[in-house]
Amino acid sequence: MMKIKVENFGREFTLGIVLIVLVSFVQFINHSFISVRTLNVILENSAVILPSAIGTTLVIIAGQIDLSVGSIFAVSAITSAQLALKGVPMFLVILWSIGIGAILGFLNGIITVTFRIPAMIVTLASMTIWRGFILWWTKGYWITDLPDGWKALGSTRILNLTLPIWIAFSLGILMIFLVRNLRIFRYVYAVGSNRKAADLIGIARWKILLFILSLNGALAGFSGLLSGSRFFLIPSNIGTGLELSVIAAAVIGGTNIMGGRGRIEGTIIGVILMTTISSSLVFLNIDSTWDSAFKGLLILLAIIFDVLRKKLRRGESMG
Repeated sequence: MMKIKVENFGREFTLGIVLIVLVSFVQFINHSFISVRTLNVILENSAVILPSAIGTTLVIIAGQIDLSVGSIFAVSAITSAQLALKGVPMFLVILWSIGIGAILGFLNGIITVTFRIPAMIVTLASMTIWRGFILWWTKGYWITDLPDGWKALGSTRILNLTLPIWIAFSLGILMIFLVRNLRIFRYVYAVGSNRKAADLIGIARWKILLFILSLNGALAGFSGLLSGSRFFLIPSNIGTGLELSVIAAAVIGGTNIMGGRGRIEGTIIGVILMTTISSSLVFLNIDSTWDSAFKGLLILLAIIFDVLRKKLRRGESMG
């Protein structure tokens, strides 16, 4: 008889089961949970953070941590909205959101590779700098009275799904393809799994880190635009706490926090699981302040799961 080995199941399969169990449990408690409206809310909330979660996944695979994504998200959302207020065409506003994010990510990369400082330290500092800049720039006031063209990006529907959903999940599929087929992403895995070996085979580690931090900034900037376009006003503290959400989605999705391993597919499901949990709290009448606590707990459980799976595999090989 063939034995079923739990450690051989993919993380995506496990997350799918967890998601089904969660939805079933909440529906049992509150019969109004499963609905078209709830599905749309979950997908919309997933879509606006998915690009940033994908970028964060790649940074972690490369063996680094970027804590500035929430601040880049905010800089992009607020400055893009201000450009839209001045009548700048939306096509140029979209390019700006991606471009400003890429520039800020590039600055993180330059400092990281030039001074050989861990990206986590560099981005912790830049997170504070850009968050302070936004508060100074806006004087704490919200951006209001945004034009119809701005809101059209977030409200336009195709087959009853808003445009950000189509854009974000199409981007996810594209990134899955690119990560599997482009050589540069194989280098990202190599740098994250064994830096010395990467150096020995001639991979320019500094170029990979510069590329991946710039890409992460661009994706965080695009996330900021998608999030801001859903509303006619944007708070000055937009994106606060995004770092925890995207790191949680990546780690829960199977990305090794120490680098070298991870899949975009897992991150996509991780994002959906995280937003489903947030929506579930409302239907379970649990205070939303517990949201961060649940996300932190899931990160811890995901790391413990990885450790146990490694031990199981080692035991198998020793046997």
